[in-house]
Amino acid sequence: MLHSYFLHALLWALLLGSAGLAQAQAPQGAGPVIDLPPDVAAAPAEEALPAAPAPAPQAASGQGSAPIQSPYFFTDPVKRAINTPLLNLPRESQIDVSLDPRSASQRGAAVGSYGEMIVNAPLDGKGPAVADLRRTILFFGFNFTDHIRYFSEIEWEHAFSSNKQDGEISVEQMIIDFVIRRWFNVRTGMSIVPVNLVNLYHEPPTFHGVERPDVDLFIIPSTWKQLLVGFYGAVGDLRYQLYITPGLRAEGFTAATGIRGGVQDNWPKIRDIGVTGRIDWSPFLGANFGLSGFFSKAGQGDPNLGNISVTIGAFDARFNRAGFVLAGQVSYIYLNDVEQLNALLFRISPLAGPVSRQLVGGYVEAAYNLLQPLHLKSSMMMFAFFRYNRTDTQLDVPEQVLTAPRRAGFDRTAYVAGLTFKPIFEISIKADYTYRHTELADSGSHQLNLGLGYQF
Repeated sequence: MLHSYFLHALLWALLLGSAGLAQAQAPQGAGPVIDLPPDVAAAPAEEALPAAPAPAPQAASGQGSAPIQSPYFFTDPVKRAINTPLLNLPRESQIDVSLDPRSASQRGAAVGSYGEMIVNAPLDGKGPAVADLRRTILFFGFNFTDHIRYFSEIEWEHAFSSNKQDGEISVEQMIIDFVIRRWFNVRTGMSIVPVNLVNLYHEPPTFHGVERPDVDLFIIPSTWKQLLVGFYGAVGDLRYQLYITPGLRAEGFTAATGIRGGVQDNWPKIRDIGVTGRIDWSPFLGANFGLSGFFSKAGQGDPNLGNISVTIGAFDARFNRAGFVLAGQVSYIYLNDVEQLNALLFRISPLAGPVSRQLVGGYVEAAYNLLQPLHLKSSMMMFAFFRYNRTDTQLDVPEQVLTAPRRAGFDRTAYVAGLTFKPIFEISIKADYTYRHTELADSGSHQLNLGLGYQF
């Protein structure tokens, strides 16, 4: 049985929010918009920019516009410019930049970075307080021609990596885009599987709270990167993505974290492939509705894993108007023929299973910019926010002989309230209080989280 009351409440909240915001007047038929430097925005579309453009002129107030991925997922247009000679391209980690007509005919390179430092401090004495330079990502992009573009991200986790300490250095993304038409383009390389909003837009300043929503930790394995090849484009207010990827590997599935351990980051087996897609609809500036999905077999030719398959469906929505930001998401996973996998896990790793046939999770979030009434000329913002999370990775465990029964403690609820201060658009200083509990008695935990995130 799905938690229908939770899902219905979430969907009704999203629908009612969209109905109210739709009353506000906005330009109709507006597609994705990316703020580009003034010299780029003013250049005719048919003229290529020089490889080494002069610094863009600044407004009298010292304010300009900075290249970003898409204002739909943020709160207000960026008012500060970062312009340097030679390195004047917008970031292109997602499809929004290449679909904007003002990004055509750009040449040259771009560098950037994002990362975060965090402190997790339990308030109930259930564990030690820890500090971590959780991740540092370096970005490099290059436009070979008007139609062939390159993008990459290299990630360092936990500041150090060796065979004696935790840490990781990895390629998070490496993309080559063949930009053909607004409605049809080709992407190949390693990129983010386009399921869930925060999974796609995961730079720390783009979401509230020090930690990502629970649905992006326990249901969708954010950040979910994968080798892929496929198509993307836009028609009117609709944007789409459709890719083929390697499939998952079921032996890594667990009761606690679902399919996360089944993601094949490197040297993937491709006996079973996956198909993933996403559609975004932006009816007016400040609103976005996303529908995404994924399907793959997960046996990879191993007869011990049987005919198991994974089907994912997700819906997300975000609204921004007059300093208010409403966001919500629901994600659902169905695993077919999971009985043979559970029999295998019971023999080789009893503590890992059982794996549920169905997993579900979601959240609703409301935020308000407390500085909005001041009408500041700067881009400074201070958001107060609240988020309700609910996830269950043991929703529907099949009853089997000689295997473990459903495990309690994985129906998780979390309440997060806090502040996000942004002195400039690219930096966020975060503080939040999180109360989390499961269906078990006396399982509640209280935690204070602090974080500093950046991107450029």
